[in-house]
Amino acid sequence: MNNPNFLNASYSVVFAERRDIGCEWNNVKWDRYHNDIQYHRLYYLTQGNAKLTLMDTQLYLEPGHVYFVPAFSVIRSNITDKMNKYYIHFQSDLHVFSLYRYLSDKYSVEADDLTERLFRIVVENYSKCDAASRLKVQGAMNLMLSDFLKDVNVDVLNLGKFDKVIKYIEENYSKKITLSELAQMMNISTLYFSNYFKRVFRVSPKQYILNKRLTESQRLLLESRLSIKEIAYSVGFENENYFSEFFASKVGISALKFRNRELPTTRESIL
Repeated sequence: MNNPNFLNASYSVVFAERRDIGCEWNNVKWDRYHNDIQYHRLYYLTQGNAKLTLMDTQLYLEPGHVYFVPAFSVIRSNITDKMNKYYIHFQSDLHVFSLYRYLSDKYSVEADDLTERLFRIVVENYSKCDAASRLKVQGAMNLMLSDFLKDVNVDVLNLGKFDKVIKYIEENYSKKITLSELAQMMNISTLYFSNYFKRVFRVSPKQYILNKRLTESQRLLLESRLSIKEIAYSVGFENENYFSEFFASKVGISALKFRNRELPTTRESIL
């Protein structure tokens, strides 16, 4: 991650397509062998409907809406009939997307007259290397994601002031990070830094770091063969029991059940 500022966000589209989906989506269980699990996703249906079971909710897909699905959050998909959809798999240098499900519960926005055109722009240009195509993709992604970002409770105007701090956390989350060292990067007192950070990000510095560690632990649970204890220590938790308790409280199931893809108790979310 190079810059957390909304205005400087960069999107790397890995795959984009429009296609008909049938029974291959019925009761599909995402696991470590699905290459797209590490990517954020945008969906837009033109026909049919489907259901995604996420870590904390059930998401019902239907025409007329754009859906944003954070990386490492899907457990299972179900479809009862054929559907036609646009979908985009992407990564971003904007940290908000990695922590989105801890900052917002908004996964759907209403489509408008521009929606299908924006998806087509990405589908038609994401694999091209010329400057014009890249600008088109970045512009289309900014427009589609802006409706999701506008309700994320962060202070956009002051995000850039924390560039150095966020970059440091991203690179050192697995180590012990103190408030004083973060405050020193901005040449302000520890107390002022803590209050300022919370006002901008709506979470404390400690909570931000814990959420970052949690996101990385989910990736390792799905992609590595490390034990849960090894993962806990590798992402910066000094106590395996605390990691297990924190993971279960945030995700809704234990780390072991998450690794085994056992369904949590979900709250219905008709979007």
